[in-house]
Amino acid sequence: MTSVLDPRELKPVPTDRVLLQNVSWSTYESLLRDRLDGASPRFTYDRGDLSIMVTSPHHEEINRTLSLLIELLAEEFGIESRAFGSTTYRRKDLKRGFEPDSCFYFRNEAQVRGKKSLDLTVDPPPDLVIEIDISNPSLNKLPIFAAFGVPEVWRFNGRELEILILEREEYIGTNQSKALPSVSTEVITGFLHESGKMGRLEWIKDVRNWAKNAGL
Repeated sequence: MTSVLDPRELKPVPTDRVLLQNVSWSTYESLLRDRLDGASPRFTYDRGDLSIMVTSPHHEEINRTLSLLIELLAEEFGIESRAFGSTTYRRKDLKRGFEPDSCFYFRNEAQVRGKKSLDLTVDPPPDLVIEIDISNPSLNKLPIFAAFGVPEVWRFNGRELEILILEREEYIGTNQSKALPSVSTEVITGFLHESGKMGRLEWIKDVRNWAKNAGL
């Protein structure tokens, strides 16, 4: 039975997000179907809690820049990668679902190559999930990522990047990426800040030059 979303169950959160409680799994899936292939809003579901987020142009610019940075570095390092964007990942058995800002496959790239859809009870989760948190999040997504077994999360708060590695079902902060060796929080944060001060072509050239030297 589909539940009715009661306005009294809203929690006060920033204007680009809303959090609903006591939402059934069937309602969550219905909302996903109604949205079709739209990129916004994005839904996160955690055992009855449903977060709905509308992304801003600033949020999306950071997301696209970080995604491009990852693709450039993977190419220069000779690492196979596959971007799955903000794909919806959900598992009914876990009663959880999420849509990352961006996500990538590296180690498991061959397992998802050419697939039109994913079955998360069989297929692997993304090797790297990107989260842009430039406003206070309405729902803690880390336990959701951990439940799916996402090995690495990069989280950017508008000032600096945080790299989190999954260890024993919990995320531990670290300075170095496992998905992209040689890449540190300082390097990524620096490139993100520089991207707003330089022309895109010049910035791409700088990223490629750094990666070539880092690989020596």
